[in-house]
Amino acid sequence: MAKITFSLEELLKILISNELLPRQMIRARVKGQRVHFIIRTNAFILPYIPASLRYISFDNNNATFELTIAGGHLNKAVSRLNQALKLKIPACMKLKYPNISVDIEKLLEEKNIKGVQVKDIFFENGQFTIVTDNI
Repeated sequence: MAKITFSLEELLKILISNELLPRQMIRARVKGQRVHFIIRTNAFILPYIPASLRYISFDNNNATFELTIAGGHLNKAVSRLNQALKLKIPACMKLKYPNISVDIEKLLEEKNIKGVQVKDIFFENGQFTIVTDNI
């Protein structure tokens, strides 16, 4: 068993350097307890949508994040244009607005990481702690 602790900024750097963020997420940065970014939609009406993610929980091998669209008036537009946007997210992620869940086991499998199982994820005082175990 191991515990890995890192800041939200470090997590973002890891995700970017390992190309784990969807390509539609651009200009990602950390501000407070959230990751702020722009969603590139390639749609004529809303080509770019400012958004942010906040970690919610880890349960049943799924890390859940809350997606917030900047500016409340865009929430209605995004939900109406959900089909038009066709955000291409990786197979390990599921979007059920406003939540995004990441199947950690599937993510590790996609990235060909073997012999590690994530037991828990905590986010306290700006620090993520991931508890792992051997399979």
